Amino acid sequence: MRDLETVEVALDAAETGHLVFSTLHTTDAAKTVDRIIGIFPKTHEQSIRQRLSTSFRYIVSQRLLPRADGKGRIPAVEILRSTMRTREYIEKGEAEKRSLIEAMRAGDIDGMQDFDTVLEKMVREGLVTFEDGLAYATNKHNLRLSMSDLRDPSAQVPPQTPPPRPAAPARPGMRSGPPPDVRPVTRPGKEEAGNPNSKTGSLLDQIER
Repeated sequence: MRDLETVEVALDAAETGHLVFSTLHTTDAAKTVDRIIGIFPKTHEQSIRQRLSTSFRYIVSQRLLPRADGKGRIPAVEILRSTMRTREYIEKGEAEKRSLIEAMRAGDIDGMQDFDTVLEKMVREGLVTFEDGLAYATNKHNLRLSMSDLRDPSAQVPPQTPPPRPAAPARPGMRSGPPPDVRPVTRPGKEEAGNPNSKTGSLLDQIER
């Protein structure tokens, strides 16, 4: 349905008992309702709302998301069903606490589901990534809040390097600074050991005595 003529034909067929399938280029179910009503002149808005609310049965929207494993895409599906509540919202218009999204969110028992609830489930099941779930959401802020218990890669804080530990104070009696120069003591040879004029030899003779 791209213009007023095709929408009028579809409504006429549905009102006369025909099963009508059609497509419309919109982003979600609520925008589909707005698009159909907005095609007609403003003076016809109330009558079109009434006709659409009584003739539609389902509005199904889908968004194709890349899979988390990189193997193709996976559809996220939004479903709006004709119930007493949704028909009233379409006929009288949406208002605060009276939106079609809220109706879909609360109508899971009737087979309805909204995009953001489906996206949250897909993220938690690991079918899509956290970033892709937010990118395809209807309300990114609300979806981020509902998934606040999950790890948000965009909110990660880079790890900080701990400051260096201060040097331990020197204990009393310990020498500070570089270690003293220690020279190796070598055992004198035979000539030095038997030479009384040699300091090393005389010292060694005293030790052996």
